[in-house]
Amino acid sequence: MGVQFVMRVTFLLLLTYGLAEAAAAPPPMAMPGCKDTCGNVSIPYPFGMTAGCYLNDWFKIDCSTGNGSSVRPFLPSINMEVLEIKFPNRYDFLSGYSIYEPGIVRVKMPIIISSNCTSTGPSNGGVNMTGSPFYFSSYRNKFISVGCNNIALMTGIDPMVRVGCNSDCDNKTMIEREAKCSGFNCCQTRVPSGNQVFNVSFKSKDEENNGNEKCKHAFLAEKEWFDSDITNPSYEMPFLERVPVALEWTVSNFLNLSSSGAARRKAEWFSTSYGGRQYICRRGYEGNPYLYTGCQDINECEKDNTCPNNLNCENTEGSYICNKQESPLKVAIIAPLSLIISLYHCWRILAWVAQAHR
Repeated sequence: MGVQFVMRVTFLLLLTYGLAEAAAAPPPMAMPGCKDTCGNVSIPYPFGMTAGCYLNDWFKIDCSTGNGSSVRPFLPSINMEVLEIKFPNRYDFLSGYSIYEPGIVRVKMPIIISSNCTSTGPSNGGVNMTGSPFYFSSYRNKFISVGCNNIALMTGIDPMVRVGCNSDCDNKTMIEREAKCSGFNCCQTRVPSGNQVFNVSFKSKDEENNGNEKCKHAFLAEKEWFDSDITNPSYEMPFLERVPVALEWTVSNFLNLSSSGAARRKAEWFSTSYGGRQYICRRGYEGNPYLYTGCQDINECEKDNTCPNNLNCENTEGSYICNKQESPLKVAIIAPLSLIISLYHCWRILAWVAQAHR
């Protein structure tokens, strides 16, 4: 009796271990064998930090110490610090992604364009990412200019597109709905789609005051950050050296999976409005479509409230089914074949030991 009890306890322990091992691990996002974090930033492929871990030099990440002692990731190809790398998920409506928005890399971009600012000297610097996989996000960024008597225009874009804003010295021009940056010492507008170049030209709104120019800045900034973190742009922005900016990234000209190759990875692709190609996991799958391991099935039944009215949830490849309850007790044993064989051999040995002690 004692041996039988031991056998049962041992079997249950082994089964519990097997079920824990059999639980689906999160799908890999970095190239196998490669480090997947730098500081507190996850680094998914096609990005990577060492040779063989990234798609090409555009996606190479330098993990080093920045200002201060913390370790931070940098994109040396565009000379910017990385804050976050995000994969698109057009099937997750709570992710905040536009349906056709590609991957996002959030970076710190310097405020390098200014005029008549004696503290920093004359500046007409810009950013040129032509030929890279990175584009300024139209959906997530704003073009902002701070200064009085100011017309700021983006340059380096399609000559048929005119983008800019103007600000006055008189607060009567403010729109109360957007009083923070709407015409008085600060103006803002949207960013064109598919742009890789950022530069600015300044002009006085009132030519009579041309000889009395004041300091002006123009920059791109992430909408969410600007709306939540900045209270008084005309005062705060001149003291900042860098601001968060969202860049879209694509794999155009670098990777082109065949239809069968994408199908094997449970992936699909779409093109952006400016022709950039982006791969994503199919509905019901998650993971990294750029890795040969591809995307893995999501077990929807592990989520709360997947099936309504207490129906039984049955996971299927790429989806799930809600069934009627068949019985008050339902037992499911899911384990790898190798574990089942091992459990069988353990049971045979324990049975032989029990027989020998009778």
